[in-house]
Amino acid sequence: MVPVADAGALTQLRQALAAIELPVDFLVLDLGEALAPAAAEEFLATCHARIVFCRRFGAAEAELLESFARLVRRHGHFLAVDIAPDDFPAMADRLRALGDDHLIFTLSGLRVSGSGAGHALGAYRLLAEHLTRLGSRAPVWIRNTAATAVRPDPSFLGRLIEASILTGGLLCDGVGDLVSMETEADPVRAVKLAYNILQGAGARISKTEFVACPSCGRTLFDLQTTTQRIREKTGHLKGVKIAIMGCIVNGPGEMADADFGYVGGAPGKINLYVGKACVQYNLPQTDADDRLIALIKEHGKWLEP
Repeated sequence: MVPVADAGALTQLRQALAAIELPVDFLVLDLGEALAPAAAEEFLATCHARIVFCRRFGAAEAELLESFARLVRRHGHFLAVDIAPDDFPAMADRLRALGDDHLIFTLSGLRVSGSGAGHALGAYRLLAEHLTRLGSRAPVWIRNTAATAVRPDPSFLGRLIEASILTGGLLCDGVGDLVSMETEADPVRAVKLAYNILQGAGARISKTEFVACPSCGRTLFDLQTTTQRIREKTGHLKGVKIAIMGCIVNGPGEMADADFGYVGGAPGKINLYVGKACVQYNLPQTDADDRLIALIKEHGKWLEP
């Protein structure tokens, strides 16, 4: 996200881009209120990268929104419409007439009052509801920013929790087509955050997923050490879900959507599952890890580390 306050800043950016080769094939520009559509015409006409203009629009700026939409369409670029749910009804007729082509909808922060949403998650849900009523199928961009956080925390765990609340909650609702982690400046850490959220919400499986039943009185082995041991052997398998369940009573029900299951059947004995079917009974626990790996190989899900 590159901030562009006015026409002068856009000219400087155009000159800078002409002298370098971008490592990506698109660029998102955060437009200031002083930048008019006419000032961006030459930039879009001469830019080799795919451009996404992101701008906040208020309830009284329907005509301006239309001007920017027609501008990006004319040159094959995109407009990210940052619009508060409270302002959406005033823009609805113009948006319906414009259609979805080359438009993205987003929220960079919480700017609601009468709608009743007191947090960013609720605001995004209201935005999605307005789009549905409009009949729009335009992409929704979920932005994790300091302004969308419930309680900003600079730690990785704090940012992960915040992103889980906003992005995770929306993805589980079926809302969201693009995700950005703007609270993390390090691209590597930002991607790691995004992958964790996508994995947790089931939107994209990029690593092994483990399900483990919390310890109870019926657990037939040390769940923590067993889970860690199996994770070390199978954690490199992309897109595989493995359940490690302590007992035969509740384990099979709680692991019903796993690809493979490792379940305590009796003291010192393990049952192995493929999906919901138990395929190997009462294996000695000393042999069960290797038999689990063999089972994963038999079903074509194994990759060498």
